[in-house]
Order: sequence, then structure tokens, then C-alpha cells
Amino acid sequence: MKSVCTTLFLGLAIMAHAQSPTPPQSNTQAPTPQTSTAQSATPPASPQSTAQQAAQRARPFYRWELAGGWSHITGDEGLNGFNVGGSVFLAPKISLGFNYDGVYDTTVLGAFALTNVGLTVTKSHLQNFMAGPRIYFPGVFALHCGAKGHLPILHPFVQAQFGESELWTEVSLQNVGTVTSSDTAFSWLLGGGGDFDFSEHFAARVSTDLLRTHFVDTGQSRLRLILGVVARF
Repeated sequence: MKSVCTTLFLGLAIMAHAQSPTPPQSNTQAPTPQTSTAQSATPPASPQSTAQQAAQRARPFYRWELAGGWSHITGDEGLNGFNVGGSVFLAPKISLGFNYDGVYDTTVLGAFALTNVGLTVTKSHLQNFMAGPRIYFPGVFALHCGAKGHLPILHPFVQAQFGESELWTEVSLQNVGTVTSSDTAFSWLLGGGGDFDFSEHFAARVSTDLLRTHFVDTGQSRLRLILGVVARF
């Protein structure tokens, strides 16, 4: 499954790069002298239309995106770790991305220390390999104090990703021993969030998703929270 997701992501990335828009060629033909004064005269643009045109010119279309940050996933006593990913934009508001989560948890059950079981320690490591589309909505919350063209800085989105998850668990009992188990299963997530632009190429990202895993042939519902930084180029 991981190889399929990676191959699909790379294939679509190459296709998107091949379809990148080329800059328009300038027209070097000189105007004909027969142009009438009525045709050459154009009405002055209104201040509102001028501001809209400036905003459109000031917001470039970036093809690639890299992201990373802190990740929290519920279940198994709650797991914390990191998230990294990359995306390619197929259109200005549609991207295809690949994400990896590596989250961990160590829990000490001291309540069993005075029993026949003894001190119990559980360790968990969850990995998610996911790929899927992300769709953006029109930007909101524009800054008007000195921002060029009054561009919106908040860009909400929804996303759906599919792939597989791997869960490794170790239980250490002081008077019994250590038991480990692991499983790999299909998983998917559905959710959304928003990107907060703080410079031309960088933004802060917040997203919350429903993560559905299927370990031991049983479905588990988890929440995934991502706080990270995005770089576009």
C-alpha cells in the first residue's frame, strides 16, 4: 500500500509539472496608425477594480508544498509525535498530498505496583502513511492595515486521505515479563482545517481529522490534530 501511494503521488506530480502554465508571450506588433481616437480611448478604471486586479497579480500560483509539525492522535492513551508531508497543486485550489505521522506514547500504570502483576509499562508507536486530495475554499479574513492588495490570510480547506497504518505495542509487567504485538491495516481520514499566511511563501496550518483505523479486523475511530508550518514554492 505504501508503494502504491508513493507511485501514485509521483506520477500525478510529474503530470502536474508537465501541465504547468507557461508565461504569456508579449505582443510586439506596433499599433496601426489608422486606430481612431474613440477606439484608443479607454475609460479610467475604478479604484475598486484596480485593487482587485492588484490583489490577483500579487497572489502567485505555487506548484509545490512541503509541510511539517506536531501531531496528536487519540486512542492508546493518546499519542504525540510529528507529521511531515508534501503536496503538488493540480489547480489553484486543488492539491494532491502525501502525509506521514509518527506518534508515540509511554504510560506507566503504577496502580499495579503493589499487586502480583507488579509495575506495568505500556509503549505504543503508531505510523500513518496517507495520500489524498485537499480542496481549498475562497480565502477569508483579509488584513487591511498595510497589506498589499488586501489579500486574505486564512484559507480553509477540506481533505480526504487513504493509506495504511502500523501500530506497535509493548506491555512490560515487572513480575510477568514483556509482551509485544503489531499490526498493519487499511486506514482513511476525513477532515479539514486552515492555512494562515504570514509571509509570501510560508503559512501556519491547523487541521482536525477523523482517522479511521482497522487493526485486528476491527474499526477504531480516532481524532488527529495537526499544528504545523507550510512552505510553498
